[in-house]
Amino acid sequence: MRRTIFSFLTGIIMLVFGGVWALAQDCAPAVDAIWTAASDACIKETVGYICNGGAPPQVEPVGPVSHALNPIGALVDVSVVTSLRTSPIAVENSNGGLIWLRPAAPIRYTGLMVGDVNLVNNTFVDYPAWQSVVVQTSEQLPSCGIAPRSAYVVQTPFGQPTNIAINGVSVGLNGTLMVQTSGTQTIFAALSGQTSLYSGGQEQVMRPGQQSAVSYNAPDFATPISSPSFPALLDETMVQNFPVALLDRPITLPQPGYVTTDGAVNLRVAPNTDAGVIIQVPAGQVLSVLGRDETSQWYHVRLDSGETGWMFAQLLIQNVGNIQAVYSATPLPPQRYGTLGRAGKVIAPAGVNLRQAPDIAFALITTVPNDAIVTLLARSPYSPWVKVDFNSIVGWVALVALETNAVIEALPIDYNVPPLPEPTRVPGSFGNAFPDPNLPSN
Repeated sequence: MRRTIFSFLTGIIMLVFGGVWALAQDCAPAVDAIWTAASDACIKETVGYICNGGAPPQVEPVGPVSHALNPIGALVDVSVVTSLRTSPIAVENSNGGLIWLRPAAPIRYTGLMVGDVNLVNNTFVDYPAWQSVVVQTSEQLPSCGIAPRSAYVVQTPFGQPTNIAINGVSVGLNGTLMVQTSGTQTIFAALSGQTSLYSGGQEQVMRPGQQSAVSYNAPDFATPISSPSFPALLDETMVQNFPVALLDRPITLPQPGYVTTDGAVNLRVAPNTDAGVIIQVPAGQVLSVLGRDETSQWYHVRLDSGETGWMFAQLLIQNVGNIQAVYSATPLPPQRYGTLGRAGKVIAPAGVNLRQAPDIAFALITTVPNDAIVTLLARSPYSPWVKVDFNSIVGWVALVALETNAVIEALPIDYNVPPLPEPTRVPGSFGNAFPDPNLPSN
């Protein structure tokens, strides 16, 4: 009898989990289609503009401005919009709210609204538009299991810090920050780089993989009533399934917490002591954790400079949570959705030479004309060249001659290319002697 009941309950559990898994698989193409359409429309440098990548948003002021932002790919000057409201990700309709906000200098950043997000320009007169914002995100979970929670993500150009205000909190940002509201709190989650939060006369500095909360008298998220909480480990559910390839600078999401070098530690290309050393990191350096190997003896880490590699765990002071990203081979960085991750356009007026290997020393195959579209296949292990397919002709071109939205670091490295040829030796160099013209020749 007990065995029968146990079997029945096991069958019910498997049926439920099987249904959830099937639902996630069924909605995966719709979610990918939403991200791809948004990428095709808005992944480009449109500084000073708002770009709509999804369903028509609610916009203030109502009228010509709001109507202008309805189509996917529509661009409107940031200075003429006062508020935006995007809709939930709706896989059944193959659309959802996706807005890119890119203010111009002196506050260069990109704000990405994903899902049900309300964003209001709260900047004082005579200050740059969108330097201060009030944001509120829906707490409702998406119907599709592989869709992300609603969120507002702010990212600065690499190496260009900025100071902005979010929900009354002064934010110093040089990297990537996710913002969500829950109940009476705003939760700030550091995803890359460096973040400082200042409110109530106190400052908190966060590392990637940490989060901090500030309290409010909801629904007023403009005026905080607390200082930022002491940074806690990142709640993975905040960032789960977030489409990082939609960011201007796609990043690998950090795992909860961080590590610190206890002494000088080698950063290696693979999780073993025989792997090549990228650099030696001095003691006291704090690093983001991106994942671990299957034995938990090695951590895949990222420096503030953006450089990534592997470190032996026993040489690190660990302040980490549950690391769910487990792999034995170093994964590639996130690549763009759709054709943006594979296409390049020739921007050389006289065309670009397609060669047999990645250097001008190798034989010429053909010349690819200006404005031609090529398919990106791989990158060189030793030069800024990429392997491409042009009308079924495969060869190598210099990256400088291409315009592309692809993440070059996410292309696989082709290690099968021949090494660079030895330079031709000049007579009299490398120990060779010039012939003496006064001596008879043989």
